[in-house]
Amino acid sequence: MTLRHLQDSLQTYLLGEAEERSRVLPLLEDGRGISRELRLHVYHHAYRARLREALGNVFERTWSYLGDVEFAAASTRHIEAHPSIWRNLRDYGADFPATLRATMPEDPEVAELATMDWNLHIAFDAPNAPLLDPAGLAALSEEDWTSAGFVLHPSVSMAIFEWNALEVWHAIDQKKTPPPARRLPQPMAHLFWRSALASRFRSLADAEYAALRDLAAGAAFAAICERVTPEQAGAWLRAWIADELLSGVVTATAPAHPVTADAKNI
Repeated sequence: MTLRHLQDSLQTYLLGEAEERSRVLPLLEDGRGISRELRLHVYHHAYRARLREALGNVFERTWSYLGDVEFAAASTRHIEAHPSIWRNLRDYGADFPATLRATMPEDPEVAELATMDWNLHIAFDAPNAPLLDPAGLAALSEEDWTSAGFVLHPSVSMAIFEWNALEVWHAIDQKKTPPPARRLPQPMAHLFWRSALASRFRSLADAEYAALRDLAAGAAFAAICERVTPEQAGAWLRAWIADELLSGVVTATAPAHPVTADAKNI
């Protein structure tokens, strides 16, 4: 067996194919008082231990909510179904909320809590990008404003929750007993982003959620303004700039290159 084949077989075994053990084990040697069986077991265990550690670091509130035993079981189920494909462990776990949703259907708030943990994590680790300076908006012509759209900062994401995940997250964050899970009167959107080097979140009214969703899809701000009063549209724009949600402006004359004025890096 070539080195490449040995490495492939070892990886296949570590990822869960038990039959590969019989192919790899004869190629290993005992050494320093450690049997080859133990050496192989150490690698097999260490791979899963590192992934469980990565999940625990990201989904800290979910872990607190579930407790050690249930979180370990959920992590193991996820690791076996979703081997890491990432070079950096901070990227592992994007589909953990989906695993919880599928394997814990009787506790839907758990998946939503995990979604909060993940979105806050990716907001913190999102790439740096320019921030829109409101002074630059004065340079836009009336024609520009008819087509102008805003580029959301890379840290921005949104999620819709049907349960009181927000209450649960706050209670755990404050070291309090979380409230019982309850379904919200109606689904509620939540916004996640980074500002001043910290991950942040807040709930969104339906109209503002629709506006941000449409901006992210490339809609012109003028089209959004048609759905609300000028006062509301202006208040949103001021708040989005102040909260550092916007990176630039895209107009019909510069669709591929967002225009920023005196942009600052986070």
